[in-house]
This record gives sequence, structure tokens and C-alpha cells, in this order.
Amino acid sequence: MDPRQKDAETISDILLRAASESEFRNQLVKEPAKILEQYNISPEAKLIIRKSIVDLTQ
Repeated sequence: MDPRQKDAETISDILLRAASESEFRNQLVKEPAKILEQYNISPEAKLIIRKSIVDLTQ
């Protein structure tokens, strides 16, 4: 699988989980580096998630 495609799927999975699980979302907002280090995704993908989480919390 193309690494970009894998990143896109992982981003989608994380954001869907954040949208549906408040505890996971809160952890992601408070400690994004700690949560995202568990996923094998590019730094760009992690940045996209961080920006998206900020959007979710506003």
C-alpha cells in the first residue's frame, strides 16, 4: 500500500474515533504527541490530525 494512502486511512480512523469517543478526543487534545506516537504515520499526517482536532474543539 502507498504510504500516503496508509496515512490517509489512519488519519480518517483517528478523526472518526475522536469524533465518536470523547475520552480519546480529550486525550488527543491534551497530549497529541503522546497519542500520535502510537501510530506509524508521517509527520505531515500528524500535523493534519493536530489541525483537525483544533477545529473539532472550537
